[in-house]
Amino acid sequence: MIAPTNFYLNAVKGRPSAEVFNAMLHIYSLLQMEMDKYFGPYDLTPVKFNTLLLIKYLGGKEGLSQNEISHHMIVTPSNITRLIDRLIADGYAERTVSIHDRRVKMIKITKPGSQIVDKVLRGYGDMIQQSVYLLERSEVEQLSALLLKWFHRLDAQKRGMKSGV
Repeated sequence: MIAPTNFYLNAVKGRPSAEVFNAMLHIYSLLQMEMDKYFGPYDLTPVKFNTLLLIKYLGGKEGLSQNEISHHMIVTPSNITRLIDRLIADGYAERTVSIHDRRVKMIKITKPGSQIVDKVLRGYGDMIQQSVYLLERSEVEQLSALLLKWFHRLDAQKRGMKSGV
């Protein structure tokens, strides 16, 4: 019996765009499983962790508005509200009113939130290194350049601009 992954990869063989897209989906799935396994003991998800990173390192003492978090996480404001509610329930974040505009809700990281980020961050970085450096350094650099180029062009296309990348 052919493994499901091999079936799908073989099904698109010879069609570069489909090969790239399919390989990216499979890589994402494998990395997602690794992240879920890593974050599980901390009762975190990759999305919760990334949100806490944003709040801690971009928010500073004032915090970030929910809209800023939504923009950085590339999700809708209503999804951010639910995510922030979960972080608050976990004791990792708090919601306050902006001192500049009372209509704006600011999200700040709490001491326990900051501590969990510090605790989890090093091992997370190690996991990324182990996953990425299955490739040679020069391959990682080439892949990084290509993916960033692709990202910028997709982003520019989404925004309706021509990309000069």
